[in-house]
Amino acid sequence: METLIHHLLEIARNHPDRIALRCGTESVSYEEFRARIFTTAAHLRVLGVEEGDRVLICGGNTLAIPVLYFAVHALGAVAVPVAPDTPESVLATLASDSEARLAVVEKPASGMPCPVVSPKTVTAIAGKHEIEPICQPDAIADLLYTTGTTGRKKGVVLTQANVLAAARNITEFIGNGPDDVEVVPLPLSHSFGLGRLRCMAVAGNTLILEPGVGTGATVVKRILDARATGLAVVPAGFDIIRRMTGDSLGQAREHLRYIEIGSAPMKPETRRWLTDLLPQTRICHHYGLTEASRAAFTEYHSDTHKSGTAGRAAPNVEIVVCDENGRRLPTGETGEVVVRGGMVMQEYWKQPELTGKAFCAEGLKTGDIGYVDADGYLFLLGRRSDLINVGGRKVAPDEIEDLLCQMEGVHGAGCVGEPDELLGECVKAYLVADREIPRSEVVAFLRTRVEEWKIPQVIERIDSIPRTNSGKIQRHMLRSAKEVAWISGR
Repeated sequence: METLIHHLLEIARNHPDRIALRCGTESVSYEEFRARIFTTAAHLRVLGVEEGDRVLICGGNTLAIPVLYFAVHALGAVAVPVAPDTPESVLATLASDSEARLAVVEKPASGMPCPVVSPKTVTAIAGKHEIEPICQPDAIADLLYTTGTTGRKKGVVLTQANVLAAARNITEFIGNGPDDVEVVPLPLSHSFGLGRLRCMAVAGNTLILEPGVGTGATVVKRILDARATGLAVVPAGFDIIRRMTGDSLGQAREHLRYIEIGSAPMKPETRRWLTDLLPQTRICHHYGLTEASRAAFTEYHSDTHKSGTAGRAAPNVEIVVCDENGRRLPTGETGEVVVRGGMVMQEYWKQPELTGKAFCAEGLKTGDIGYVDADGYLFLLGRRSDLINVGGRKVAPDEIEDLLCQMEGVHGAGCVGEPDELLGECVKAYLVADREIPRSEVVAFLRTRVEEWKIPQVIERIDSIPRTNSGKIQRHMLRSAKEVAWISGR
């Protein structure tokens, strides 16, 4: 019987004095972490939490949140992590949908359908009252709500076996070990940050939690002062670090052994800067979904011969491409990316119809369109729902967006389909730019790079590209964008 909790217990037993977590000026050893977890679990039980109950956890990157997360698991209950900036109305909706027994929330929350307590109140209880862990591999561990790019929230159900499999896959690829000290300025309410916490339970290393990238200076200082060997950041975080601190991250090149990047694409110029700055660091960029965490990895230095790839399947994961009927396609053919592995979710919470549509005989349908080449490298061409149908020919918006962002003066781009009387749809591009760019210049730039029918027919300038918390473009919001500064004709 193996779960993350049982791995933590073994580490605490064999290495009680090793530092598990640091946050600000506070740190806890693995034995202290274990004691807090099981004392907190005992207190949660007094508050009425039983095996199988859902516990909503809403808070920032403090030591209390990891303690709560594992305490819920120890009870055999289900953790429902929620971002700390979630509005009260949404918080109440999620508590209702998950049928939460208890909500542990940092800020006051009204209108909740269940009792509400603060993280400090629950985790500050000292004493010898502990429980024995009762979680089983097939029990539900986490219920993660994902907005995606359509605005619809889905509850992703992951078992203890799922989260353990994901942690093992990631740890095996990156090569995490007990001597690693990793800086994590990611929210633990999101799959990426939560994944780093799970990996800690397997590898037995030290995590340094930060509230976010901020101006970048604090994160870089933390890396240098702790001589950190690892870092986990989203692409936008590196843009901030580069803009605000210059090349100071390069001072960590002798000890920064690995970086994990995820949740969104990396700008080509940021990627070049990072690889030049850290020539010996393993820079790993993952591809995955909340439903299938870290399905593939690419390593920037070793995969330079595969420009644009999302990488190869992670350890113990299989990635195939299927047609519309769920049949596997030959190598090199384009279709929907399908993932199979121990980390794949069980179902969408209380949505059996949606769950049925998410799977085929080959595994979980990701909704992404792409192909796998003869060397096993995955190449993504866009979301199935985002593809633009230009007279029967499909355009992946990501391809055009990446090229537009290479234009001088363009800082962001988003493409969607625009109704067209002749072709049904044409490409419409929204640009974040510091100057007015006429369509003729866009045409001249793209004409030698893509087919004519992929070139945007309509250009709109906007203040910013709407994105999810994980950095993915919200195209449904682009289509209804109101604050348009100018429109260029066809």
